[in-house]
Amino acid sequence: MARAVGFIEAEGFVPVFDAVDAMVKATEVEVRGAVRLGGGLVAVAVTGDLATVEEAVEVGEEVARAVSGRAVKSIVFASPCVPVQALAGDLSMVGS
Repeated sequence: MARAVGFIEAEGFVPVFDAVDAMVKATEVEVRGAVRLGGGLVAVAVTGDLATVEEAVEVGEEVARAVSGRAVKSIVFASPCVPVQALAGDLSMVGS
């Protein structure tokens, strides 16, 4: 069974790092990585069971928005396809 995957996108590293800190403290998600997207945007990926990922993304989005005062975007994949799992940093899907 595939683990859920969630992504949060915000402007700058500080809001994303605060979001990661809040998500990990509030839930049992696994942080898969962060990436600079360009234009000042940074994204972070988390995995776990669906309810946990949904809660973590909600918490992370609220914290990032409070810190940055700007728009924050997110998405949760309940049953991600292989390419989305790979994007989230699931190394077992890369090069198989």
